[in-house]
Amino acid sequence: MNDAGDNGTDHKRASSADVAALAGVSRATVSRCFTDAATVKSDTRERVLNAARTLGYEPNLLARMLNKQESDIVAVLTSDFANPFQPALMESLTGQLRAEGLIPLLLKGVSSTESADELIQLALSYRVAAIVVTVLNASRRMIARCFEAKVPLIFLNRVAEDTPAISVCSNSRSGARRVAEVLVEGGTTRIGMISGQTGSWTNSMRRGGFRQRLDELGYDVVGHIQGDFSYESGHAAALRLLADSPRIDAIYACNDAMAFGAMDAIRIERGARVPEDVAVIGFDDVPVAAWGAYRLTTIQQPVAPMVDETIRILKQPDRGLSMSERVVLFDGHLVQRNTTRPVALLDGETQDLFPAQGPLKETRNS
Repeated sequence: MNDAGDNGTDHKRASSADVAALAGVSRATVSRCFTDAATVKSDTRERVLNAARTLGYEPNLLARMLNKQESDIVAVLTSDFANPFQPALMESLTGQLRAEGLIPLLLKGVSSTESADELIQLALSYRVAAIVVTVLNASRRMIARCFEAKVPLIFLNRVAEDTPAISVCSNSRSGARRVAEVLVEGGTTRIGMISGQTGSWTNSMRRGGFRQRLDELGYDVVGHIQGDFSYESGHAAALRLLADSPRIDAIYACNDAMAFGAMDAIRIERGARVPEDVAVIGFDDVPVAAWGAYRLTTIQQPVAPMVDETIRILKQPDRGLSMSERVVLFDGHLVQRNTTRPVALLDGETQDLFPAQGPLKETRNS
């Protein structure tokens, strides 16, 4: 069988040696043109690039990294794209990695409840420089294996306690405490909660911080339904809460997706008003939260600082190996919109109300 194309030429991929021969330079010069152009004279570089274009040559980055025993690939392990926070986080993280000359390798799990161990093993087989994990859990054994292989592992937006992993996340407990204050200061007294999956560090912080602060303020939740951070679970949970406690006047959902589901259940299924009949507050501040259909009051996660810190760690000469066990927390802040009654804002909080509710001038310090 002849592999030649219609014009009689074969499909052999051009090599750096082919480019060097056509340009009349050494292979080392070709390599420098694609890796460190500043060390090559401009006319020589132009001649090499013209030769590369003529031959259809593209440098083999994987081979180059193997030769240098140094990788610029960062594996990013994630799941749960039905939760609108994850795509927003991935867009920011992968964009920043590329801007810094790092190559993101996205590996997506099937479910947020699965272990990341198999994906971590796959990432290690690609000789990656580091691994960033969001949403998923991993075993202590696999986390330790990464550091034994000199591959740092960073958990983004959660904490892996008692492991060598580096953790960069928002202070979900303090954000959840603020949620309790907003609902109580807004005059609601019969408060329900929709939490996420048990066993999740994020859920534990958002649930525990809320209940602790509510107790300090002299209140308790009148109903608590466990969801799974999805819109559908928030919708179903809100209907159950309203059926079990008809006089409920506020619902705290531990993420925005569940809050959206709760709002639609309240307004569409029950024909009630938000916030006049039932106030709703979420957590994350995903882009949809600002849309006119929802205008959700929520706690904004500090995505930019978290991603910046992750990049700072990865830009260290050792990609962060020396930072093992470090936990970095960033505070989020309240974004007050139209699904709760207005309260006085703390420093750093923002207001995004529709004009009908008017501006709130007072600001108080924490």
